[in-house]
Amino acid sequence: MTLIVAQKYMNLPKSIALTGCVLLALSGNGVSGKAAAEVRSGNKTFADWCREKDSLSSEAKHTVEVLLQQAETNECDAANRKLSSFTALFLIDAQISEIKPLQSLTNLITLHISNNQISDLKPLASLPNLITLSVGNNLLGDIKPLASLTNLTTLQLNNNLLGDIKPLASLTNLTWLDISNNQISEIKPLASLTKLTWLDLNNNKISDIQPLLSLTKLAAIDLQNNQINDIKPLQSLTNLTWLQLSGNPIAPKTCPLKPESICKWEAPTQP
Repeated sequence: MTLIVAQKYMNLPKSIALTGCVLLALSGNGVSGKAAAEVRSGNKTFADWCREKDSLSSEAKHTVEVLLQQAETNECDAANRKLSSFTALFLIDAQISEIKPLQSLTNLITLHISNNQISDLKPLASLPNLITLSVGNNLLGDIKPLASLTNLTTLQLNNNLLGDIKPLASLTNLTWLDISNNQISEIKPLASLTKLTWLDLNNNKISDIQPLLSLTKLAAIDLQNNQINDIKPLQSLTNLTWLQLSGNPIAPKTCPLKPESICKWEAPTQP
């Protein structure tokens, strides 16, 4: 049976034949239909997504339509050519929840998909060239797919549902990180991010800031509205020029840095 099924791929174009053989191998090894479907979607170009638009889930269809607007054409192959050439893409406030149609856009260096309803970042693992990524104001609880994006230098994850930030430990090229307004209490994974110059941790559940001691290039840290009562360890961060500390149970309010004006004890005024 396997031989007969495999033979049917022999006269097909190479790319289709390979996909078929991969799916056959997965099926033959007892891999679920879901896994096979993921392989199939991983091999799609945007043109494939576009041609299948009417049979997609409403979430995926909406994303395809948003991308067609970005390409300024409804012709699938033309849109594929244009989108595949993009190095930057801005889909802010676009009511997107499904990002699989983005996974073939491997030339992207900058991607802004903040202010949406995204909960699954797996498709981003296919975009290894990303340097700047903004996914703030979404529904993210799991950021494991980001662990392979080691070229990232700027990452915005604010206003999500994050508790576990272990996947960030591998992103050692980061210089700018915003993980404010989450549910983070443990920041040990940040200790390896020694290139950071700017870090926003405000509105979390952090009490232990010892992991920050290795981040000697930091120039600015926002720690407001956490559970920190001891900031003496920060005295070794001699490059700091701005440290926001309001909303923490620190007493007495003594800045461990010079000049003491570096420490900001009052909440910033809203514009």
